[in-house]
Formats: sequence, C-alpha cells, structure tokens
Amino acid sequence: MAKVSLNSVYKIYPGDKGKDVTAVRDFNIEITDREFVVFVGPSGCGKSTTLRMVAGLEEISRGDIFIGDRRINDVPPKDRDIAMVFQNYALYPHMSVYENMAFGLKLRKFPKAEIQKRVTEAAAILGLEQLLERKPKALSGGQRQRVAVGRAIVRQPKVFLFDEPLSNLDAKMRVQMRTEIIKLHQRLQATMIYVTHDQVEAMTMGTRIVVMDAVMNPETGLKEGIVQQIDAPLKLYNEPANLFVAGFLGSPPMNFLKGTLRKDGGSVVFKEMTGGAVELNLGPRPSAQAHAGRDVILGVRPENCDLLPAGKPPSACSFQAVVDIVEPMGAETYFYLKTGAHTVISRSHATVDRREAGHRLLFEIDIEQVHLFDPATGLSIH
Repeated sequence: MAKVSLNSVYKIYPGDKGKDVTAVRDFNIEITDREFVVFVGPSGCGKSTTLRMVAGLEEISRGDIFIGDRRINDVPPKDRDIAMVFQNYALYPHMSVYENMAFGLKLRKFPKAEIQKRVTEAAAILGLEQLLERKPKALSGGQRQRVAVGRAIVRQPKVFLFDEPLSNLDAKMRVQMRTEIIKLHQRLQATMIYVTHDQVEAMTMGTRIVVMDAVMNPETGLKEGIVQQIDAPLKLYNEPANLFVAGFLGSPPMNFLKGTLRKDGGSVVFKEMTGGAVELNLGPRPSAQAHAGRDVILGVRPENCDLLPAGKPPSACSFQAVVDIVEPMGAETYFYLKTGAHTVISRSHATVDRREAGHRLLFEIDIEQVHLFDPATGLSIH
C-alpha cells in the first residue's frame, strides 16, 4: 500500500466569456498508508472531480499528486496502481461474476492459476462463492456492488478509490454494504479514498473526513470547490471550524440562533435577537468575553437541548418555548420549538406524544456544548 499526497491541486475548466470555472481550488492533504479518508460535501463541491484527478480520469490544472514517492500527474490511469469502484457498478452484462472479476487480470496477462487464486480469495472475502457463474442481471444491487468491489480487490492495488458506490442501493442495503466496506478496510489494511454526499456514511466510515463546499468567488461570481475542514469524525462533530461544517454534519442539523453577547459580572450572557426567548449565561468564557457587545451566532446540537424533567427548577440555561411539532421516534422524541425568530430542534429521551404540540414547555441547553460563530466570517469563536 502507499500514502497519497495532493499538493495545491486545482481543476479549472474553460468557461464562457473568458470566465474560467474553478471546480477544485487549492486542495492539500496527505493521506497516510492504510488510512480510510472520506470526501464529503454537497453536489457540485468538487469531491468526485478530486477523486477522478487521483485516478487519472481528469487532468490536473495545477499542483501535484503523489502516490508513495512517485509524482503521477502525467502517469496514465492504468499505470497508477489504483483500483476504482464506481456508482453504477460498470459490470459487463454478458460476462459471469467470475469473468467480470478476472477481466482486468486477463488484460494484464496474469497466469490462469494466479487469476483463479485471486478471484477465489476475493469471492470468499465478499461472500460471492455461490454466485461466480451468474450474470449481473441475475444479481441484486448489493451483490452487483460486491462484484464491483471484488474486481478492485483482485488487482491488489496500492490505493482503492470509491465514487459514491452505495448511492444506487436502498436504505437497508446501504447500511449493510457500509459495514462490509468497513470490515474490508480492516481486513485488507489498504489505503482507501471514498466519496459520498451522505454525512452519515462519512461519520461512520472514515478515519478522517474532508468536508468540501462550493463557495461563491466574489471576483468571478462563480462557485468554486474548496476544503472547509479536514479532521477525525468526532473532532469535526465536536469542534467544527465554521458554520458550514457545523450545519452539514449531524442529523437533525445544529440549531443556529442569532443574538448578542453582554458581560454580566465575570460571566458572559447570550441574548437571542429581539423577541427571542433564549437567554443563556455562558459563564466566564475567555473567547466569549472578547466578543462581548457584539453580534454572534450561537450553535447548539439538538441532543444538547433537552426537555426539562418535571420537578427540576429552571436554571440560567433553561428557556420556555412553544412546541410547534412533536415527532415521537421511539427511544427519543424530536421537538420543533418556536423561540421568536428561530425554530429550535430538541432531541430528547423524554417519552412524549403529539398532544404536547401547542403547549409551552421548559427546555434546558447544555452550555458546555454551545458553539459561537462570527456572523461576518462564519468562523468558530474559540
């Protein structure tokens, strides 16, 4: 296996009226040997384009890509020692499962015994032993995806590339295949780069996550794909660098409240904008102290905004709100709250039915889990 390095990589397409379109701007990362890195972001942010540049299916406009210590900018895809798994499986319909998995090795003129050995081993790993004589039309979507993965495994490449491989599967099969790919990574100890728009896939699969977004360039008026943050899943979730990362990761998404900070003795108090019900004493936070008297955006995840238990007195972290919608989810309940200008989602373990909608209830925010952001830049206020 090998590490993969992208150094100041750009992808620029010629545009109309001399306005070039920058699909990927200044992408930098070093993926270590045997790491599982996920590129995640909304459509049009450049994640698949970046993967295709690593694969050699897109030319690099600027920058360098290395696999190991070898610069591969001008190396043809077939000579990069990578294997790619596509969204649409890309299986040959007239070939059996065995023939599909063996095809790449036959082109490279591997001995028949070596081909059989590799295909048999890959089929055992993926549970395809009983399906080797079937044609793709006789397989389910999940089985076809396993064959596509098996075709990559037999190559024994330095790097595996996955381009949204689960997006054509139903929800139950996606969960199953997600688990199988995680186990595959643990078994092969391979370097893997995985592209998805699904933040749940990213959080559960990656050892590190690259969060990307398409951001408007004020000079050209065109959107450009940029990296917003690269980090381990829990680090991204608990310490987002900006509003985009905070709002993109998490389901339901983080709540954002506009308001101001003021000093109150040695503490700092957040007050929701005019007409809002939320007023929180944040304690003696140094970062908040420095922003006293200024507008901020307060972020709190739904699981950190809970229904106040019956009999517990209100605190400096509690507020009253009218319950707009109640969604019983079984083990937990989602409350959609009206707090003036904002709708706040609470994810509570309380067992409450829909009849509470329209009532005014007390909720409590865990101030240790509150995030503050600068409304002008969108950056986190540490």
